[in-house]
Amino acid sequence: MKTRRKNEMKYRLDMLVFEGGERYPILIDEEGMPHFHATLHVTSELRPHLAVNTIKNRLKALRWFFEWEWQNGRNLHAEFQQGQFLKDGDLESIREHMKLDVREHKKQQDGKALMTKKVFSIDDQPKMQMAAASVSSNHHYNQMTAVADYLHFVAKVANQHRNCIDTTCAIDNMQKRLKKGRPKRRKSSPLASALKVEDGLINEFLEVAHPEHAKNPFKNPAVQKRNYLMFRILKETGMRRGELLSLDITYMELSGSGRPAIKVMRKHDDPYDSRTVQPVTKTLERRLVIQPETARLIDSYILIERAKTPNAKKHPYLFVVHQKGSTQGQPVSTSTFDNDIVQAMKKVDERFKIIHPHLFRHDWNTRFSNKVDTINAQREQAKNQGKETKPPITPESAAQSRMHQMGHSNVRSGDPYNMRHIVEQAEELSLREQEELEQARRQPQGGQE
Repeated sequence: MKTRRKNEMKYRLDMLVFEGGERYPILIDEEGMPHFHATLHVTSELRPHLAVNTIKNRLKALRWFFEWEWQNGRNLHAEFQQGQFLKDGDLESIREHMKLDVREHKKQQDGKALMTKKVFSIDDQPKMQMAAASVSSNHHYNQMTAVADYLHFVAKVANQHRNCIDTTCAIDNMQKRLKKGRPKRRKSSPLASALKVEDGLINEFLEVAHPEHAKNPFKNPAVQKRNYLMFRILKETGMRRGELLSLDITYMELSGSGRPAIKVMRKHDDPYDSRTVQPVTKTLERRLVIQPETARLIDSYILIERAKTPNAKKHPYLFVVHQKGSTQGQPVSTSTFDNDIVQAMKKVDERFKIIHPHLFRHDWNTRFSNKVDTINAQREQAKNQGKETKPPITPESAAQSRMHQMGHSNVRSGDPYNMRHIVEQAEELSLREQEELEQARRQPQGGQE
């Protein structure tokens, strides 16, 4: 029997890729066997209704819950078969366990407990208390939801041969009590999306990523060209990271009489995608116009760097691995993009640490809002001068354009992305008002100097 390492959990999360391309998350024990009831739960309850990433998050919660079961020597399926359901003490114990950060478990096992400091006061005497690190209330809520639904399912399976109203009521009541113990969910503040970024920082980032820049951290010319093109597309279109990594060369309009464009397509469970964790389009498909120079760079990359890379012709994905090895020619994975490409760029300049792939999406939205304001101001000025001009861009029209570019199905989905622009406008108006007040204060009163 395999020995369990002290900082290792009993189950690991793995991903199966079926012949048809479907990704199937699964929990595997130290012997390589799947967790029977978790797999059954995924197959019958989660798989028909939830996205792969949602199922993965559910299994991560169950993986941590099974640690509680293992640590307490419990077999809840066997207990449910005997008609023994969770008591109040069990519910509280599970609640507190699911509140802990998973990293805490690993740190404790290594003798390096991850702790946070809390200040409390008794008789006006402040003191410090060390407390175990915990997850956010929203994460805790989701974890408890996953556990409650899973235990409800397992309890029903354990009692499937009993046609008893009392048993059914007890099982439903157990689920309700578990969910009642969830913390209140906190609504994310739009201000969280309004992160202040130094003007021109993203442009500097893109300049460093250019193949000819002296500070470019990558040495392979093909890798340099690929990475620069990645960041250029993110900035120019505002697409998501997963959409970038799933771009397909068969859905590109790079030449012709019209404006060049690339299409963001939904390619879930693609059998040609060798990546176990497949980057996918999160929302709607769409056609995005690009600059002619960007189209030229894409075309050049396809015909030169990509064409010369072994195994790249086995799939249609645009961006491929160029380094020699077992993954050469395969599509660039999310982990490679996040941990290798982006992290290497962040190390070039201390200021780049704030930059992450999604920030390009926020930057696009800010530039879009500024552009709308500029166009409307120009049209208003032309109108005041008696010149013939187009009507101003209405908020509704701008919201529709933003919705298309972002791939949203609801115009309100773009509100958080516009928050940074709104904050900047408010700050500018406030500063202008303060300057006017200061000027008024300095002016002599009553005509006297």
